[in-house]
Amino acid sequence: MMIKASMVVMSHLSDTQEQLSWELNRAEREDAIKRINFAKFVILQTNGDLTQEIDADGMWDKFNETNKG
Repeated sequence: MMIKASMVVMSHLSDTQEQLSWELNRAEREDAIKRINFAKFVILQTNGDLTQEIDADGMWDKFNETNKG
């Protein structure tokens, strides 16, 4: 079955997110979840074209602005 690479990546990241939530203390878990969510954010912002060059710091700032609260 053919499926977009971005969907595969997001699926694996989600599975890892769930797995990590059982193996880490709360602060480590929250950090891991935030980083996984950032990876998803990058995939969505690049429309799945992970060959694009991006400003990682700028993208991180945009991610944090979007996810305040």
